Formats: sequence, structure tokens, C-alpha cells
Amino acid sequence: MFSNIFDSHTHTDNSPDGNHSAMMLCEHAVARGLSGIAITDHCEIQSFFKDNYDVRIKQSNFEANKARAVFGKHLVVSAGIELGQPLEDLAQTNDLLSTYDFDFILCSVHNLVKQLDFAFNDYSHYGEEQIDIVFSSYLGLVYKTVKWNGLDSLAHLTYPLRYMMGLHKKTVNLDHHYEQIDEILKLLAQNGKALEINSSGLRQRIGVTLPPFPILKRFKEHGGELVTIGSDSHFAEDVGKGIEDVMEYMLSIGYKYFTFFKKREPHLLRII
Repeated sequence: MFSNIFDSHTHTDNSPDGNHSAMMLCEHAVARGLSGIAITDHCEIQSFFKDNYDVRIKQSNFEANKARAVFGKHLVVSAGIELGQPLEDLAQTNDLLSTYDFDFILCSVHNLVKQLDFAFNDYSHYGEEQIDIVFSSYLGLVYKTVKWNGLDSLAHLTYPLRYMMGLHKKTVNLDHHYEQIDEILKLLAQNGKALEINSSGLRQRIGVTLPPFPILKRFKEHGGELVTIGSDSHFAEDVGKGIEDVMEYMLSIGYKYFTFFKKREPHLLRII
């Protein structure tokens, strides 16, 4: 149905949890008929030197530009980054962003300050109130990150639910959190920034996009126009997966365009 498919969230083996090279990701993207891909390897800013992100990001940027040279006739390749927790070391964040000419800054919050990534926390013994407190604290950090305004797109809003609900089977009532969520969506819209719809949940236990589709509808109602779509693939075979499901929903609520970034500029591309 869709001929214009772009994946704006992918990880190569330059991410600690990635598995394949940028060249292999691009080969799979071309084989699956994608039109474009953004290489967005992880950089968790609070452990920039501890986890060798100084080396990883340099190599990621080099390989993304190399892949662009090789695949340029068949695939648009964007050299990006997934910048985690940028506010935890703002000086390092600013230094990093001034060092590289990134096409795309995808920002995320993977953990509360000085705590483990939500992926590594055990929520099996948490009650509903404890879950609400943690998720509310997460949303507070997301709001501060969006207010910082150094991002192009906000990655996987509702990220903790991948583990709270998907892994540990906890119930999270989003009705308790829509006031905070709406403030984030309004700020993104006011600042002309993009909301990512991350399709990874469709192939994981949680079974829904991050954020789920109703939040995308709220974003539109708040005037949000820019939407990036990403598979969050960590394996070459997952590149592009779930993108068409997101595009189909976008059409159903009135979006005519999705967004892809080049040279930090949003390009609106027709869904169909």
C-alpha cells in the first residue's frame, strides 16, 4: 500500500545493544523497499566516557556517512543519534552536538537521574501507587528534556511501559498521567518539534506502539504536525517493521504527512 517508507530509529553495532553494521541495515532497508533510514545509535550522556560513547558515536557517524555514499542512489541515509538523558551532563551534550554535523537528534529518557535504565528494574513487586510515582517522575524528566529544546524528535514517549506492562505485566492507568502527557505534547507542538511513534512495541510483549496510538491523536489535537516513525531496530531484519501500521493509523486520524530529518531540518513526506 505504501511506497514511501522511512525508518527514523535504527541501531547498528556501534550501540552497545546493536548487532549489525550500518551497511547491513541499509542492505535490508533496500531489500524491503524502504526509501530512507536514519542511523540513530545510542549515546547515554551520563556515561559518555565510561561506556566509550566518544568512540562509538565517532564510528557511527563515519559509517552512516559511508553508507550514504554507497547507497545514495537507492536509499536516503540520515546520520543521527539517539541522545539519552541529555540534561544529566549538559556541558557534555553541548560539546557532542557541536562536534558532529548530525542530520537528526532523537532524544530519549531511559532512566531516572542516577538510576538504572527502566529495562533493568524489577517492577514485579510494585503496587499501582508505586508504579504511578515512577511513571510520573519519568514524565517530569521528559518534560524538562522537551523544554531544553535541543532535540528534533522525542523518542518513545511511554518508554517505561515496555517493561512495566510488557515484561512485568503491571497495569498502568494512563488516565492518571494525561495531564503531564498533554503538557509534553503541547510543548512539542508549540516548539515545532516532532513526536516519534516507535513501532517496536508491536513486535514485543507490550503489543502497542510507544506511545500508543491514542496519544498520537492527542498530539494532533494539540496542534502537533511533525511525526517521525521508527522501528527501534537492533537487528537488521527488524528495519522497517511496523512502519506501515503507524502510517495507516496516521491516515485514519487525518495526517497526510510524516517527517524525516536531514541537516536538522524536517522534511514533510506524503504518507500516500
